[in-house]
Amino acid sequence: MLAKTVIALLSLALVAEAALVRIPIKKVRVTKNKANELYKLQSKYNISSYTVTESLINYMDDSYFGVISIGTPPQEFLVLFDTGSSNLWVPVAPCSTTNAACQSHNTYDPSASCTSVFLDEPFAIQYGTGSLSGYLFLDSVTIQGLTIQNQIFAGATSEPGNTFTDALFDGILGMAFANIAQDGVVPPFYNMYFQGLLDAPIFSFYLARNGSSLSGGEMILGGVDPNQYTGNITYVPVSQKGYWQFEITSAVVNGTNVCDQCQGIADTGTSLIAVPDDQYENIQAAIGAVYDEDYSAYLLNCSSIDSLPVLNFTIGGAQFTVEGNDYVIQMDGICSSAFETSGANFWILGDIFIGKYYTVFDMANMVVGFALAV
Repeated sequence: MLAKTVIALLSLALVAEAALVRIPIKKVRVTKNKANELYKLQSKYNISSYTVTESLINYMDDSYFGVISIGTPPQEFLVLFDTGSSNLWVPVAPCSTTNAACQSHNTYDPSASCTSVFLDEPFAIQYGTGSLSGYLFLDSVTIQGLTIQNQIFAGATSEPGNTFTDALFDGILGMAFANIAQDGVVPPFYNMYFQGLLDAPIFSFYLARNGSSLSGGEMILGGVDPNQYTGNITYVPVSQKGYWQFEITSAVVNGTNVCDQCQGIADTGTSLIAVPDDQYENIQAAIGAVYDEDYSAYLLNCSSIDSLPVLNFTIGGAQFTVEGNDYVIQMDGICSSAFETSGANFWILGDIFIGKYYTVFDMANMVVGFALAV
């Protein structure tokens, strides 16, 4: 296996507006069946000017993708910019006759890239209910005009099940810390900084939540955009490198404290808000959600959304509210709770939260920042 790389990041100030690199994000819609698989995978998507899937209908929640290219000449892919993982992978050609996910997505053809190097190292990774395996390659990777040289990534040859078959993205580009990367591979964002493509190891997300908007927001590499948020950014230290993990001082809903100095993760790879297992039923009861066996979900009265209790998070000494119209999913006249189990002892604040609060991921100062999005 490849040797793990020791990462040392310098503490730098935020770069000037002119030095920021903007990745435009376009919103698309996904079907209920696809969304179910993606939520189990804790998947969330960010997109640029690629509009192939614009006509799809979403029955559950907003989805975002981004466009990157790999190789020389460039081969284009839709990827999920995922702050909950650290590896880059895309399907690789030729596709096996048993790999439906490969056949239904853009594939990397190493023979068509003059800069491709086959490393002959096996690769495997597990995402919730989805998994994949393949081999490691080395090639150039371009994100919004910035070309990373000699980036190691995985070419997926096996993607069992339907998780990636139904996914609207081709692959995943992980943006968490290097210590959770499979096989010790240095993540692309690290190499962008190491190779001098960015002045600071900082990125931020603005996810538009307007259902009629064609433009879904931006991922900004190298700093923050003050035009995308209002007020001050509240920063909280990263409590444990790996995921973008931090302390949530408290979380209170309808008089019920569902968190007392617990841990949270800011994850663009999660669409909803995932709750620690031991608080899952407590928070559903606090908002008045009732489990329905026919829908296998906690349901709410659609007429009561405006009067539902507010969930108040205290993070870094500031209060961040999530209201009923934030945490209720409406589809086909049915309203369900957007709180799901995390399968762990920490909270996962996904796009419901990140869409409301502009989020900064700062490796220079080892902090996560939140501010009310415009």
